[in-house]
Amino acid sequence: MSSSFEETFWRAVSPGSERLLAGVVLAAAGSGTEDGRSQQQDYLAAYGTMQLIPGSPPVSTKTVMWLASCTKLIATIAALQCVERGLFDLDSPADVDRLLPEWKGTQILTGFDNEKPVLQDAKEKITLKQLLNHTSGLTYDFFPELLRWRKSRGESPLTSRGPITEIFTHPLIFEPGTSFAYGPGLDLAGLMVAGANGCTLEEYMRKNIFDVLGMDDTSFHPREYNDLATRLMPITARISPNGPLADGENLYSPAQLLHLEAQDEYGGGGLFGTAEDYLKLLKSILRNDGQLLKTGSIDLMFTPSISPSSKDALNKWLSDPAYASAAIPGEPPVGTAGCGEWTHGIGGLIGLTDKEGGLKSPWLQWGGAPNLKWWIDRENGSCGIFATQLGPPGEGKHQVLTNLFQKEMSRIFGKNAA
Repeated sequence: MSSSFEETFWRAVSPGSERLLAGVVLAAAGSGTEDGRSQQQDYLAAYGTMQLIPGSPPVSTKTVMWLASCTKLIATIAALQCVERGLFDLDSPADVDRLLPEWKGTQILTGFDNEKPVLQDAKEKITLKQLLNHTSGLTYDFFPELLRWRKSRGESPLTSRGPITEIFTHPLIFEPGTSFAYGPGLDLAGLMVAGANGCTLEEYMRKNIFDVLGMDDTSFHPREYNDLATRLMPITARISPNGPLADGENLYSPAQLLHLEAQDEYGGGGLFGTAEDYLKLLKSILRNDGQLLKTGSIDLMFTPSISPSSKDALNKWLSDPAYASAAIPGEPPVGTAGCGEWTHGIGGLIGLTDKEGGLKSPWLQWGGAPNLKWWIDRENGSCGIFATQLGPPGEGKHQVLTNLFQKEMSRIFGKNAA
């Protein structure tokens, strides 16, 4: 590890007005011995403290984070396991109807007439694949289209504020399969997993993923399982883009608390866990070790799975700096100088443009609202997670660190490494 890399991270968490983070945990690994190279040790490091206040305990590799949308990768793996076992199919609308009857007969929000929603019956039915790659027509109700729909009903956004079968039974915003909208598809996929197996999503993941890999510090219920809540890092926030960091009851702390007290097990964003645990999951997929999925399922995760019209919609979304900063942190928005090409697969975004000295196409990545970011690069042979608890989503000042981390891990673990 280069001294300049470590010095940069120590400076980033040093007290003062230019502090970028309260603390961060970095975890990364290589592809192992498949190409004949000797096994390298995992990289695990922690910098900074749990909070900004003097005397705050240091973060460690055992620090628990709200994983937020990093949960989606784990829910995807659970769903693909069920597909492998024949419990349901990726492309069967009948399976969705059977396991998710609340979403039968969906309607599409086509616009407004004097603030009255205009709805029409959907012509197409939703499939599991569309739930996994965000092309089902569902979106979160804090995004503009459904936010306006909620307002027309005298309601505020309900996302994460109740049972999945109540808060996400709202209209679609396009015909399934025809566009892209980030949304609660993985929450519904989690319901399919639980329903098909006659258990809770936590019980399924514990038996088929967490216990298999020794992920003893991951759960939907951190107050009930393994004392996770006692190690939870609070959310620090930069309330204004050029302002200082702040502890305490900031604008983003309630989101973490909401999931601590969740009324359901959200496959799209409800897990709490450690970076050390999450790395075990990333390594299993990177190394195709057979513990979680068959080779064909892993290959599918790295294969583009959206239509041309859906990719166009994805590109439009990633061209908006407000969304790009959260979805592709540290990357130029689509359509600007230096931007890469992106698509979506079953499991996350797929990067299609090689990075000089870094990730190689096609790599898989996503993250979580408190500015977590993970990646899996099978071509160059690395995976990792940048784990912190920082608001707002897509906070810009720290993103130089996520890119530095990725590039350094590619140098250490990449297939051209010494």
